[in-house]
Amino acid sequence: MYLRDKYPEADIIKVEKMAKPIIAIVGRPNVGKSTLFNRMVRERRAVIEDFPGITRDRLYGTAEWEGRSFLVVDTGGFQHETGDIMREVKGQVFAAVEEADVVILLLDSESGPQPSDAELINMLRKYGKKVFYAVNKIDSPKKEKSMLYDFYSLGVELFPVSALNGYGYDDLMDGIASLLPVVLEEETRYPRIAIVGRPNVGKSTLVNSLLGKNRMIVSPVPGTTRDAVDSVCSYYGRRYVIVDTAGIRRKGKMAETVERYSFMRTLKNIEDSDVVLIVLDASEGVLELDQKIAGLVYNAKKGALLLLNKWDIVDKETMSSKEAEEQVYQKLWFMRYAPVLTISALSKQRVTKVFSMIDEIITEGARRIGTHELNEFLGEVLSAKELPLYKGKRIKIHYITQIKTSPPGFVVFTNYKEGMKEQYIKFLENQLRKRFSFKGVPIGIFVRQKQR
Repeated sequence: MYLRDKYPEADIIKVEKMAKPIIAIVGRPNVGKSTLFNRMVRERRAVIEDFPGITRDRLYGTAEWEGRSFLVVDTGGFQHETGDIMREVKGQVFAAVEEADVVILLLDSESGPQPSDAELINMLRKYGKKVFYAVNKIDSPKKEKSMLYDFYSLGVELFPVSALNGYGYDDLMDGIASLLPVVLEEETRYPRIAIVGRPNVGKSTLVNSLLGKNRMIVSPVPGTTRDAVDSVCSYYGRRYVIVDTAGIRRKGKMAETVERYSFMRTLKNIEDSDVVLIVLDASEGVLELDQKIAGLVYNAKKGALLLLNKWDIVDKETMSSKEAEEQVYQKLWFMRYAPVLTISALSKQRVTKVFSMIDEIITEGARRIGTHELNEFLGEVLSAKELPLYKGKRIKIHYITQIKTSPPGFVVFTNYKEGMKEQYIKFLENQLRKRFSFKGVPIGIFVRQKQR
């Protein structure tokens, strides 16, 4: 059952229809859809590997051709096989076709026309969309003559192309661009929210709940999401880019090339994000892998929100939310600044609170404290707790100033840099948080020695 069937869309959470036209790439597995997608968006965003079934969800990217800007959607491979996952993949393929203005059906010259190609052509005709039939893996005029002949039996206009090296690509794009309007719009950057966690903790279900529709494939099979997938949503008029990332596995489980790609993509999405939602399974508690994932976010110095998901199945008589929060902090002691929220992505319990907490974390990360106010604060701190002697000499902190935001960074100037031990720097951080909060964001304190 789709989530939208079980939970009607909330009026306050809607996916925004973007002004840019949308181009969807569809086709059988392993015909080169992700390679073409990457060429169109001009960066390696989709996972590429020489065996089928890598892309399962829709993946969006922005592209431009001859002054025309548009969105490109990479989809999972269409195939005959049955089963829950394949039904979901087909549903995602046709959901992409439904929202697209132009469709590219990519065919494989090496395998020749297949029955599923003809089936897909017939299905696409029902949608009444403009379809470009591109025959991939043709990289020379000689191959064009020898490999294109069999595809004429499909009764459609063909575009020979090589997604890998670009042969015929200009002709294909010229044809597509001629149908697209020139969209003039201001460049707008929305807060980028990455959702990370172990496989099967409910990340994709959370995305669906946040968006209010069945945007992601949801399956009890761990590892369904192999690539990061972007969605734009709006909450009370404020827009966000939600990024569902692949579940990070233990190192021994990442031996396969695909898992390594997914892991690297997740790291990059953490680096590119404004706030990271770390999803934990409340029914299992914080595991060692959860600690490592939180460590990646901490090392990237990103604002974070800890989400204890599946709270609906926890026995409330034996565990209160306060007790659960303290257990989280015992395992993630290095992220006590990150708030903990108990939710159920499936039943949408407290899910809408996520947006207000994201806004608060972004605001806290952008907070700037004036130098005068900071030094008044420093005077109070020093009067309460002086620094210990260093080699028999008294350590002085002359002043403190803020040098950056997102995350906040401060510099303290002292007469003996070596005398500023980690323990006192941590004490300073705790005092800064008591006075100025900085909820959900890491703080950097840098020590410099003032010239004598």
